[in-house]
Amino acid sequence: MAICPKCHNEGELCAECPNCHFHYVEAADLRKSHNDELLGDIVGGQYVPLALIGEGGMGKIYRAKNKFIDKTVALKVLKSEYMEDETLKDRFFREAQVVSALDHPNIVKLYTCAPDEKHNQLFMAMELLVGKSLFYVIEKSTPDLKTMMNIFCEISSALGEAHKHGIFHRDLKPENVFIVTDEEGNDHAKVLDFGFARLQGAAKKLTMAGVAFGTPHYMSPEQAMGLADITAACDVYALGVMLFQVVSGNLPYNHDSPMEVMYDQVNKETPTCVPRPEYNPPHELIECIYKCMEKDPLKRYQDGNELHAALEQINKLIDSEEELASSPTVISKVVLPPSADKPARKLPKTLIILIGVVVILVIVVVALFLTLGN
Repeated sequence: MAICPKCHNEGELCAECPNCHFHYVEAADLRKSHNDELLGDIVGGQYVPLALIGEGGMGKIYRAKNKFIDKTVALKVLKSEYMEDETLKDRFFREAQVVSALDHPNIVKLYTCAPDEKHNQLFMAMELLVGKSLFYVIEKSTPDLKTMMNIFCEISSALGEAHKHGIFHRDLKPENVFIVTDEEGNDHAKVLDFGFARLQGAAKKLTMAGVAFGTPHYMSPEQAMGLADITAACDVYALGVMLFQVVSGNLPYNHDSPMEVMYDQVNKETPTCVPRPEYNPPHELIECIYKCMEKDPLKRYQDGNELHAALEQINKLIDSEEELASSPTVISKVVLPPSADKPARKLPKTLIILIGVVVILVIVVVALFLTLGN
């Protein structure tokens, strides 16, 4: 049943109420957000918010419909109380600018972005995604490794497209990857939330040196140190952390304190990635994770395209190993990170000779003592 949010008159979903000129929304959606002033109203002269589907500190996301062309979208709105904050407004428009510059099947699509004078807000109309976040997937289940590898190949491909345009995401994490299912039942990734993205060579910077931006658990060492010279390798690091988390079931650095996590990102050696018991990944995948998580950005894959090529090759290895696998008792080998996988130190040759001489002398002395004793 659809009702008008103002007069509660019943009518057809999204049609205009003749009494108060609001639009009819589902009664259940209205009950969930009965005090929301945008439900059933018009935003930007064309979008009718029908249901609140997400809310953060600075904005809200609605399922909305374009009343003129019957197209359903995700409507992202910056709350009116933040309209005086020029930095947040710039960040909102920066996200729109970034997403509009990218045309890739694994990046959420932007339809329009503009101010809404009626409600003193900014809005973005974007592709409506139906599914769940990667965070939900890996928290609630042990996903199939092959499925996850397909997802990560798509994420790296999306990053490669952004990096090709000089765009660095800078806040890649499982919450910012959405998993949608196509008509054939196959899962696909959609990378979203480019609010912290940086355009290489942009005239206006929204961040400053000495300030860390991002999410600590997925933040590269250079981001944690607040360095100004951030490159595409920061996204490669974040994807490496996500791969580590999926393959092992644990985050590489995990503390309650964000500062402790950031300290470890900078100073601690990369932990050993021990695969889940359910997985038997090729050692090339573990080595790929370690390369992504190198402390020095120059030692990582340099962008998403380079990483995508590596993941595609590993994906082919997994395909071939699955075809050959016939025994459930195969045990995966633990691959150590480069810092831990060093050859044992060899003693100098002169020291070995000296030790040998001492041993011989000890034997001779013992023999003489025994002889004299008899």
